[in-house]
Amino acid sequence: MSTFITEDWLRANHTLSEGSEIRLPADSRMTPSARELIDARRLLVKFQDDDGRLFVETEEKLQPVHGLTSESVAQVAHCELCQQQVKEKPDTLTHLNAHVFVAKNDPRLAFRASLDSAIAMAVWLQTEFDKTAALWLADIRSLLGNIMRADALEQALPEQQLVGLSADDLHRLSHQPLKYLGHDHLVPDAAHGREVALLNLLRTKIRETEICAATVFIGADYHVQKADLLLALNRLSSAVYVLMILCLKKEWPDAATLLRRLSGGSHAA
Repeated sequence: MSTFITEDWLRANHTLSEGSEIRLPADSRMTPSARELIDARRLLVKFQDDDGRLFVETEEKLQPVHGLTSESVAQVAHCELCQQQVKEKPDTLTHLNAHVFVAKNDPRLAFRASLDSAIAMAVWLQTEFDKTAALWLADIRSLLGNIMRADALEQALPEQQLVGLSADDLHRLSHQPLKYLGHDHLVPDAAHGREVALLNLLRTKIRETEICAATVFIGADYHVQKADLLLALNRLSSAVYVLMILCLKKEWPDAATLLRRLSGGSHAA
């Protein structure tokens, strides 16, 4: 029997933040309003079957794809140094993207590895928290994955939201938490409890990943490459910091409430 996806089902099971990725059962059937919502939020939809295979919809058919690149056909890849096609990959080389192999000591791979660790931590924490915090973490994990995809595919990262909040919203909330969230800045302390401590691990991992990215993408002359990825990582650490404060206070204002506070000027607004 097919899984019937309605607009209400989407809203109940996903944050539907702009540009995020959602996964649906491969046997899904969607109502017109569900499709309109997906298009309006620019969601990347992947379908997954019982064997874990991923698909995207093309002309009303499901096409099997790679989980990261969303490509259905493997590309011919060449060594970045010698420009020769790599027919048998040695253990010392790995893909930088679909077309290029590089040595495993390439600094760009160190950034990817750090990003991979941040994704792993976000996924783990999704299993440790209740639904409200887990929805924040689902968006954080989705944006981390989009950063990985944008880097691997050499694409610009589209502007995205997290639980309905923009990069600027998250910046303001994290820099003036007493004004907008009702609690001053946190200094890590065991008294804050297990959940806040776990989130702080994710926050620091994302900061490490941002610094690793800066090492790769900011030149000695301060020329910046992939500024969009650097900004996204910076705002992600802000998002986790905001989530830490919400967990500490045990208060869960929705995006609309937080946006009203940002417009009205204070936590009490």
